[in-house]
Amino acid sequence: RDIGGSQCSDDIWREKQNAELQMGAYFHDNVELKFAAAYDSDKRQVQQIDSLVASGIDPLNCASNQAQTISPALDRAYDKGIPVIVFERKTSTRKHTAVISADDYEMGRVMGEYIVSRLHGEGTVLEIKGMEGSSPAIERHNGFVEALKKAPNIKLLASLQGDWTEPRAYEATKKWLADNKDVHVDLVFGANDRT
Repeated sequence: RDIGGSQCSDDIWREKQNAELQMGAYFHDNVELKFAAAYDSDKRQVQQIDSLVASGIDPLNCASNQAQTISPALDRAYDKGIPVIVFERKTSTRKHTAVISADDYEMGRVMGEYIVSRLHGEGTVLEIKGMEGSSPAIERHNGFVEALKKAPNIKLLASLQGDWTEPRAYEATKKWLADNKDVHVDLVFGANDRT
């Protein structure tokens, strides 16, 4: 049995997930894993999913790059009778067999509450978001903003696009700070470990 894995990117988090899947496969002689990494490209991920499907995989595990753009490829796989497991990131399609995901809204809300407590209800915050259009970035931001609403003396200065990467987060933050030299920032919230 060939199991396809479509990862949205290739980083330390994705490598760990793939390694854990490989460890699980060691217990089964008849399992071969086929991984593809889209390197944050919707177009590449759609092509890779279609290629995995054409190779005869059963099932497909997918951590989609963005919720809307990957869904047609998942629909095609599902319509061919391939079980589709949406892993970690949501899609806009209902054509899937299972979803394995964390509660990203709750993550953002808990981080927001933690920041409110660290700042004792007063201060300024700069947010570095994940990739625009990805479900974890959207939900973490929404939960974070909801928590900050309970602390009217905390001002969210800006929500910068970090795209889940350290270089992008660094450049966005550097530019914002250069453009806002007279603004004091008490705390920076990064939506993931790399930012």
